[in-house]
Amino acid sequence: MKHALVWTGLLLVGSLAWAAPVELHFFWAATCPQCEIMKEYLAVLAKDYPELKIVSYEVAFNADNWRLMVDLADAYNIESITTPMVFVGHVATAGVGRVVELRLREEVERCLREGCASPLSRLPEQRGWRLSPFERLLIVLALVGAVAAVLYLLPR
Repeated sequence: MKHALVWTGLLLVGSLAWAAPVELHFFWAATCPQCEIMKEYLAVLAKDYPELKIVSYEVAFNADNWRLMVDLADAYNIESITTPMVFVGHVATAGVGRVVELRLREEVERCLREGCASPLSRLPEQRGWRLSPFERLLIVLALVGAVAAVLYLLPR
């Protein structure tokens, strides 16, 4: 009886892992021409693997999405932050090209066979906060505007 319960439990867990969708997190910038190439490739990948769930984040004008990309890059020990950036299973890629496409396809297939946790599961519970490049630009522009206003109001 015990053995039957153990085998039933193992089969159930195995089938749940197999049936779970695979999460792929795609970070792109509106100003990035390579990101369009990756979008096209991911559309093909999604068509080939209906179980694949692609979560897309624009990072050039969305500071929270940029922070998430940097936090995931840290979790995957990626030093060079650039777009497009993709996270799935144990793989993190940046840029485009045939090698990147093959790595992503192989990891999606592995995750479909063996099951994979969401890339977001690698994030620490307490994430740090940092200024995005867009926020830095806004601060610089505000400071330049303030200095210009002060200079304009000074007596001549």
